[in-house]
Amino acid sequence: MPLRYYMGGICGMGMAPLAAFLADEGNRIEGFDDVPNPDLAQRLEKLGVKFAPPSGKYDKLVISSALNRRRGEFADFCDSRNIARRGECWAELCSARVLTAVAGSHGKSTVSALLAHAANKLSLDCGYLVGAIPNDFGMHRYCPAGKPIISEIDESDATIELFSPEVTVALNADLDHTDTYPDNTKLEAMFERLFSRTRRLIVYPSGDPILESAAAKVQTPSLPVNLSGDYFERNLEMALAALRATFPNGSFTKAAFGGFGGLQRRNETIFDNGKLSVVSDYAHHPNEVKSFLERFLPQSSAETIVYFQPHRYTRTRRFAKDFAETLAWAAACGAKVFVLPVYAASEIRDPLGESPQIIKNAPGGARIELAGPEDFFKAVQNALDKKSELRIALVGAGDFHFEAKKFLDKIK
Repeated sequence: MPLRYYMGGICGMGMAPLAAFLADEGNRIEGFDDVPNPDLAQRLEKLGVKFAPPSGKYDKLVISSALNRRRGEFADFCDSRNIARRGECWAELCSARVLTAVAGSHGKSTVSALLAHAANKLSLDCGYLVGAIPNDFGMHRYCPAGKPIISEIDESDATIELFSPEVTVALNADLDHTDTYPDNTKLEAMFERLFSRTRRLIVYPSGDPILESAAAKVQTPSLPVNLSGDYFERNLEMALAALRATFPNGSFTKAAFGGFGGLQRRNETIFDNGKLSVVSDYAHHPNEVKSFLERFLPQSSAETIVYFQPHRYTRTRRFAKDFAETLAWAAACGAKVFVLPVYAASEIRDPLGESPQIIKNAPGGARIELAGPEDFFKAVQNALDKKSELRIALVGAGDFHFEAKKFLDKIK
């Protein structure tokens, strides 16, 4: 029987595909988003999702983690027992399906999307959910209960503790969401619990000390994967191992991923007129930022500017020194480096987690400066006026990507 859902923060990268999945299941979906992504809003409206304030009573109410503090606002519209965070709702749906869970600190969306691409290309009988926007297919594919489903799960709000996968693909283990898992001991314990709930197979990269230790403590069979190359090649290797683990009766090679069109905000060129190019990447952890810049900086001798928008005060406070060292390295490579104001997400302002902390932690002599959106706009306009060659990287998981894209779309 179809249910009536209301979803708060419906255009989030995790919420939007969940809303689409529930709509395809035959449910009635309504929701709102304080800052709706126009592309995602349009996709959801095509599925019959209605954007409106809550009204009447709902069978279930789902909120993004960013809105969890506002849970009380929705109390009049749904029984409190049926109000859930996104991860709680998704874990319940996955419990009725055969889940291959893609976990880890980095690369989850890319590996999930590679698997979804292979599922489409090879007509594999499964569903999927991707936490980013693929350039050449949708973020989800519905499947009924009992069928295989591929999805990323993350540790940001601890709802990873609710999943019991058939196969767990753990890509890496780095401290990131330190407000939830504050040290390596607690991070390893989380993976140990996840691995102990995994029914058939654990896939992880050989040599990762946290994942190796966690896998050794459980009874579930494991498959360590030897990796080499840059981060995208490593993602390909892990995706291939995941594909083989999910469909053990198949015979797969990397050709399954041929023609993959990539993801929005993953090394995505959002403007290029032959002289000026702007590339956007979602990297928001020091290791991700370094990996992206190592690939981006050597590609041209043109003048290069890097704008980095930190994501969350807790992450900026915890990793200010690491961000500073990575950005100082980029400056030493010849790039002009600027730090934008922190994107807070759901967090309360913390002066010790703001952008100036990165500048304060920069090595002596490193040329890293604070900047605002207007500095980017001026740099773009100046390059266009002078017809000079310029490459710009927008790095981070915040909202500046959308501001920049809106500005650049007007130029186009």
